[in-house]
Amino acid sequence: MSSQVAIHEDQASLMEKALIGGNLATLSPSERLSYYGRVCASLRLNPLTRPFQYITFEGRLTLYATKDCTEQLREKHGVSVSILSREVVEGCYVVTARAPIGDR
Repeated sequence: MSSQVAIHEDQASLMEKALIGGNLATLSPSERLSYYGRVCASLRLNPLTRPFQYITFEGRLTLYATKDCTEQLREKHGVSVSILSREVVEGCYVVTARAPIGDR
């Protein structure tokens, strides 16, 4: 029973460091892998397709959702995307899209 408590405390410590601290760089590689897997599981994403990448943003290591992540979520939730317009505004390429949620 005490080993189950230790595992629970380890997971709580991991989640606290990742969620409250917001900097995955403070985690060990094994803790980052565990956190990555838990995030994927919570969203029901396949971690083998690399739905997230690590990026450093504002001095903190964080997860960034890749195109594969958005595609998996879009498919799971029945979101279709249609492009309404494309234009260049002050040197920026702007795409306006519509993404209604499927029949629910």
